[in-house]
Amino acid sequence: MAEYTDQGQPPEGAEDGIGAAASSAYMEALEGGATPQEAFDAAAGAAQEVATEMGMPQDEFDAGLDAASQAFGEAMEAGAGPGEAFGSAMEAANEATDPETDMGPPPEAPPSGDMSGCSGDMSGVTGDCTGCSGDMTDVTGNVSGASGDMTGCSGDMTGISGDVSGASGDMTGCSGDMTGVTGDCTGCSGPMSDVSGDVSGVSGDMAGCSGDMTGVTGDMGPYEGDMTDVQGPPPADMMGPPPEGVEAGMGAMDQAFGDPAAGDMAPPSDAADPMGAALDNAAAQSDAAGTPEGGTVDPDATTTTETTSEEVVVTEEDDSSSTLGG
Repeated sequence: MAEYTDQGQPPEGAEDGIGAAASSAYMEALEGGATPQEAFDAAAGAAQEVATEMGMPQDEFDAGLDAASQAFGEAMEAGAGPGEAFGSAMEAANEATDPETDMGPPPEAPPSGDMSGCSGDMSGVTGDCTGCSGDMTDVTGNVSGASGDMTGCSGDMTGISGDVSGASGDMTGCSGDMTGVTGDCTGCSGPMSDVSGDVSGVSGDMAGCSGDMTGVTGDMGPYEGDMTDVQGPPPADMMGPPPEGVEAGMGAMDQAFGDPAAGDMAPPSDAADPMGAALDNAAAQSDAAGTPEGGTVDPDATTTTETTSEEVVVTEEDDSSSTLGG
């Protein structure tokens, strides 16, 4: 490997080793079932090792890595596939470092291997196509780890391995060995090495899920465990732990709305309801004004309204009776 000291710029082409090492580590991690973020971390470690060997200034490498990390995260959140997101990260790293230091991966090479069973437009396909067959018009990315009939498959297949003959749909965001997975994978993401069966009814991040998904429905993001015996949405007891920060947020709400000592809702105070306090005070004064000296209430005074109402009702009944009888 060419030597790179901090006394000058690296020899022409020597810095390509950083991008090549990162790309190789990224692919190996994805094919091994790692999540895209885990694969990116592996790529960063490989790049750091090569950069150190080449004598690249650490502050320059850190600047490139920070830019790459941000670009990678933004691309994944926007729905990019693992290959596209990694390309964005390398471009950002390249822009953040010295113009003479190429942090990006080497140019994409055309597909290689035995393509006798492949058909369609393969302009976006890279890697070894040996073992692949079918129409690959809508497929992009590195298919080195995948095999089988890709008719009906689409999206970035970088990081996918195994036989995908029974699967279809957009596989962007999926990774790992998909042997045994069938159905439409559109909407699924994450490592699928432990999953089998028809995934047409599910979506979301499959990390933590395993077993036969046939008959399972819904977003798998909140769930984990063996889905073999599940039909329809998984039960609540298969939900994984809440995302980091949610428990702390709920605790803050409890503290804000509850009694700090007992943990219950604090009773309202008069100070918090001045209008209610004023009405209560006025009612008390009115009661006091209508009570004779000595505290005795005249019972006739309190029943006047009821008596009047009864008399009115009786009068109406008498009138009605006389009219019917007349």
